[in-house]
Amino acid sequence: MRQLECKLPILIDKFSEHSLYKTSLMSYFDKEELMKENFDKDNITKVDFNRAQDFQRPWVKLILEDLHKHFLKFAKQMGFEKCIINDLWFQQYDNQGTHGWHVHGHNYTGVYYVNFNNDCAKTRIIDPVTQQVRDIDAEEGDVVIFPSTVVHRALKQEIDFSKIIISFNISFDDVPRGKYD
Repeated sequence: MRQLECKLPILIDKFSEHSLYKTSLMSYFDKEELMKENFDKDNITKVDFNRAQDFQRPWVKLILEDLHKHFLKFAKQMGFEKCIINDLWFQQYDNQGTHGWHVHGHNYTGVYYVNFNNDCAKTRIIDPVTQQVRDIDAEEGDVVIFPSTVVHRALKQEIDFSKIIISFNISFDDVPRGKYD
């Protein structure tokens, strides 16, 4: 088997509306019933993944339009004209929270760091070309996207702080006519 290397980017950009939405999002997430997930080596305090395609949830309706605009910036950066949000959910990791190695569906996935500080557990990936383990250096308010086939995990949260993220699966589409002719 031959292998051709094709570097695919991991993009990180500050969500400019983060300060506008954080307090409201935290309020919504605080009211959510405890939906603890413990699968294998996972320990997620709260998650609404079971409703990831329900775009009528109040917190989703609040942020969806601006988040879509932000995702569209990523799409255009990579030469696409269209972005479809397929799934959107939140996860909360309290002390000892973790999420084991996994991949996602669709062509891109990512994380929006809603409540996060410098001591929070990072997102770790396996570089698909080099097979090296790398940590994503993100800050609160950052949105990170990467190809959905990149193996990744949430490291164990080892502080008394609720790390809260919004995760998503998105599809980039519509290559502009003539762009590569």
